[in-house]
Amino acid sequence: MFGSNLELPGNRMLSYDSALKKHQSIKPIRGRSDQNTRPLARRGNDNLTIRQDPSNSDIVVRLYQTDIIRYKSGGDGYNNLIELDPYPSVLTNRVMWSILGPHTNTHWSDRDYPLPNHITEVGGRYYNTPDYALIQPAETGWTLVGGEKPFEVPRLDRKEAKQALRDANFYTFQTWLNTLIRLNNDPRAESRGWGRPKPFEWSPSQAFQYLTAGEEGWREIAGRMKRGGGHQEGAGEPAAGCLQS
Repeated sequence: MFGSNLELPGNRMLSYDSALKKHQSIKPIRGRSDQNTRPLARRGNDNLTIRQDPSNSDIVVRLYQTDIIRYKSGGDGYNNLIELDPYPSVLTNRVMWSILGPHTNTHWSDRDYPLPNHITEVGGRYYNTPDYALIQPAETGWTLVGGEKPFEVPRLDRKEAKQALRDANFYTFQTWLNTLIRLNNDPRAESRGWGRPKPFEWSPSQAFQYLTAGEEGWREIAGRMKRGGGHQEGAGEPAAGCLQS
């Protein structure tokens, strides 16, 4: 699905009932033989449409020539199943988010990434959905009831990471290093071994011990930092590097 001649819907449709009301609120285009298919966003633009399937009363959202969202008619109107067709494109993802976000977020790519490359996020969990995604809306939280099993996605807990840096006196070390550099007393210039700083050869736990050891440990870290050719590096970049070995 290519092109940018598309205006996204202004309101989300999070249930069969809301999708049905949306379809009924849109006036058909006068003079067209198909009065059931109606423009979902900009009037007169058929790139994004909504219709009611006459065979089963499902409400269907179509992007160009592909049905991407189907609101199933069976149910009370609020907890009806919603089926997604994972057509991989950035534009599809944008349309999905404008209609179903934040309960559902799609990461479908048309590029040849290593599997899994058709990711659907439902209720904060991630699923590989290369064929379809059948979603169950509910007051207690949306879930995927048809498709693949969820898989874990590594996440960085920024709050805990910052606390770990504070526990290791990293920010105090950073201030100390910046201060010495500004005083033209860069500790990274100290001779080590054959006159050049040694590379980092310790584990993260050893780096933690140096950081918590106070100034002597800080000098050991600073002395092993590489210096840029012809200029002095700021403390932010090398200090972060000391924890990556």
